[in-house]
Amino acid sequence: MADFNPRKDEDRAYLAGALVAYALGLKQEDVLSAERGTPVHARARHIAMYLTHAACGMSLARVARAFGRDRSTVSHACQIIEDYREDPDFDIWLEQLSAGLLSVAVLRATEAAN
Repeated sequence: MADFNPRKDEDRAYLAGALVAYALGLKQEDVLSAERGTPVHARARHIAMYLTHAACGMSLARVARAFGRDRSTVSHACQIIEDYREDPDFDIWLEQLSAGLLSVAVLRATEAAN
C-alpha cells in the first residue's frame, strides 16, 4: 500500500477495518465488503465505522462515503457501539483499538512526510 495517505478518508476507513479484522481474527475483505455479510462481519464493520468517526474525528457523512454506506447506517452503527461501551471489558478493548489506530495513522503520516 505504497500510496497510503492517512489524510484520505478511504485510507482511514481501510486502516480501521484492517485493524478491527486483525483484532477479531477476520479477513479485512469481509469487514470492508460492500455486502452486509454475516452478523459477525457486520458488527466488525460497525466497530470500524465507529473508530473512524470517534478516533479519527471524521463526520458521519465522511465515514459513510469512505465505507460506501449511507449516513444513517453509520449513525446506527455508532449508536450500537456506544451501547456496547457500557461493558467495561468492551470499552477497554475499544480504547486500545482507538489508540492503535491513531498511533498507526500518525506513524504513517510521519513516514509520508519524510
